Amino acid sequence: MKRGKKVPTVEVKRAFVVAQLVRKHPRRRYLGTVSKKEFEERLRAAKLKVLKMSEGQLDRFIGQEHKRRLRSYEATSWHLGEVKISEVGVWRDAGGLPRSWTNTNLIKTAHKVIQSLQGKLPPLTKRAKYSIENIINTNVRTIQREKYLLPIIFQGGTGTKGRSWLSHKTKWDIDDGCMRSIALAASGKKTIKAYIGTPIIDK
Repeated sequence: MKRGKKVPTVEVKRAFVVAQLVRKHPRRRYLGTVSKKEFEERLRAAKLKVLKMSEGQLDRFIGQEHKRRLRSYEATSWHLGEVKISEVGVWRDAGGLPRSWTNTNLIKTAHKVIQSLQGKLPPLTKRAKYSIENIINTNVRTIQREKYLLPIIFQGGTGTKGRSWLSHKTKWDIDDGCMRSIALAASGKKTIKAYIGTPIIDK
């Protein structure tokens, strides 16, 4: 892991809310059929909206559905950095993937997804079906250049604990951005840039 500069928690909150606004839409919930142009339009609109929001407004947005996530963000120290895909894991059953595919590191999860897209394993379902392939085909470069689309990652076993009940433990656990991270790994990335969180230790 390469740790970069420390970032305030509000930046992580902005990243989460931007990603939610880009993904969720009144007409189309998933990004599976969204063109690169429409994706960029959604991103611009989401950033304009989020950058006008106070931290209190961000907290209310996150807390409506994700109270535990909000508490976890507040209890964490955040840095920009890079992690090896061999050291990070996605949420259990992320995007509707089989649990066995997520009970490992990101490299192996992405390999299963690639095999599925090649027809060598059962087809993807649910959110994974509508997201991963389209991200690979249209937006895989943008999601590492745009700071508000970087994945949000906790130290393994902390934060929102999205890998609870999985036997394979990873050094880092993805909180938000599982589909993006799988697409990046499937596209050949060996490391991913992310917001990296470690628990705040009270002295």
